[in-house]
Amino acid sequence: MEDRPVLDSDVLIDYLRGAGPGRDLIRVLRSSLGYRVTSVSAFEIALGRSYAIDPRPANALLAVPCLSLSRSAALRAGALLHELRAGGSALEIRDAMQAGICVDAGTPLVTRNRRHFERVGGLELVDPAEWLGRLH
Repeated sequence: MEDRPVLDSDVLIDYLRGAGPGRDLIRVLRSSLGYRVTSVSAFEIALGRSYAIDPRPANALLAVPCLSLSRSAALRAGALLHELRAGGSALEIRDAMQAGICVDAGTPLVTRNRRHFERVGGLELVDPAEWLGRLH
């Protein structure tokens, strides 16, 4: 398994806004082992208003290894979304794709949005402050 964490969109947005636990984590990761993003996070960042105004900061932040929604990740995402819906739970499609990518890659997802993902079996979730603590 890759040592570099996969960062969720909320963590990336912290950095772009210059506030929050994601900002501190990314500052440390940039000067140490690095980090990864997913194609879903890149999509979500591109949806933001600040990206439309000036995409350069986001493009620099996203210029790292990117895990894509491969066929196997997409199938995993679809299956987990189907399973959750059948059990009466909801999950946004983008969150299902994000989870499918991480589960397929066998990598934890660093996020503050635990409640979005906590119902996904097989997905390890790590809070940004917790990952930062692992580095010190």
